[in-house]
This record gives sequence, structure tokens and C-alpha cells, in this order.
Amino acid sequence: MVSGAADGIGRAIVLDFVRRGAVVHGLDRNLDALMRLDEIVTSDPRSTGRFVPHHVDLADREATDRAITVISTRLDGVCDVLVNNVGVSTIRAFADTDDQLLDTVIAVNFIAAFRITRHFLPALGASKQGVVVNIASELALIGQAGYAAYCASKGAVLAWSRALAVELAPAGIRVNVVCPGPIDTALLEADFAASGDGATARRTEIAAVPLGRLGTPFDIAAVVTFLASNAAAFVTGAAWAVDGGKTSA
Repeated sequence: MVSGAADGIGRAIVLDFVRRGAVVHGLDRNLDALMRLDEIVTSDPRSTGRFVPHHVDLADREATDRAITVISTRLDGVCDVLVNNVGVSTIRAFADTDDQLLDTVIAVNFIAAFRITRHFLPALGASKQGVVVNIASELALIGQAGYAAYCASKGAVLAWSRALAVELAPAGIRVNVVCPGPIDTALLEADFAASGDGATARRTEIAAVPLGRLGTPFDIAAVVTFLASNAAAFVTGAAWAVDGGKTSA
């Protein structure tokens, strides 16, 4: 199950899994993008698995509960891999961050992942090799002006994931976190545009990455599918910075 599945990093994760033969249930509020992804999966000759789209806004708790109940039924109570990927980002000075914005960012970036994982816990346990991969951010590791609410939400994802890894280890459920750096997605492009000078913002961001480029969604997907695989059977409670060296510089 993958949340935030329709575009960017989520879409790459879905495609990587279905190309490995998985049946992937994907949640997203963007119906058009979900349908486009379904068409891509269906027409992709490399897709040996299947994609099942679910249209839901994860900020709506009741709608989310209904969707995950449907998914649990279709999975027959067994979930091998849960990827909490959904996220929203809004640039706003701390002094101007009102309660509505704070509530939305925390609800989508952290609370939705918390509640979805809690719901799927029995199904993950029934798998006997359940895996949770939470997508946080480089901003769970470092601070950045204008992102106080976002940093708080992704930092919460990181701390919660580490606690969950310890708590669920006796049940054989592994929990890891991926912290993407600047990834070339529509979400990052919107942040560049919000700066007032998108081209300069892009150049500045690339200059901060030791590897000299923005990441791609498939850079992240490759790490997610590795963490979900038996190759990572002894990996839990770890935070993987996939950022071209940015947080190490």
C-alpha cells in the first residue's frame, strides 16, 4: 500500500513495485493523476504486477478510514509493505504560520501516516515479514527558513518511526525512514516558483548538492524497494538520507 501514489516520488515507487510483480494499492487525492498512473501501469510491458487506485484526501479522516477499510478487505487482512509517502509543503515564515496551515501540514504529513499504520498493524503482522517505509525529508535532519511547520511534521515522522521500529521488532515488522533531498518533482518546482525566481532557486539548490544534480523520483524508489526486500532483512529503525550528500556537506 502506497499513500501519495499518483505523482512524483509516489508514482516512481508504485512503478518500481509493479515492475517487480507486486499488487499495489495506491491512495491519492488527485484523481486525474491516479487514472494516468493506472494507464501507465496497464500499458507498461515491464509491469508484471497490478495497480489498484483509491481516490481519497488523507486530510479527511473519515474518508481515509473508509478507503483503508476497503483496502484491508481486498488484501484479505495481509499487507507485506506499507509506504507512507504523502506530503504537503508550503513556504511560510514562522510568524505567519497560522493554525489552519499548521493543522493541515501536521495532519497530512504525520497524523495520516500514524493512523494508516495503526490501522494496517494487524495486516502487517499477519504477513510475518511486514515492512513499513516512511518518507520523511532532508528537513527532518536539517532546518530551513520558511519551513517550520514542514520541518516539524517530517521530524515527527522520523522520531515516531524510530520508536515504532523498536516497538514492532518483536513482531517481526521492520520500520525504516527515507529522507529525500531535493528531488526533481512538481512539488519542488512549485517551491522554486514561490521564491519569485525559479531559475535562480534551482541553480542555488543544485549548487548545494555535492553530487551536482537534483535527485529523481526513481532514486528514492530504488531505496524504498530495497528496504522492502529481504536484502534489508536486518535493517530497521534506520534513517536513509538520499540527498546527493547535501546533509553531509
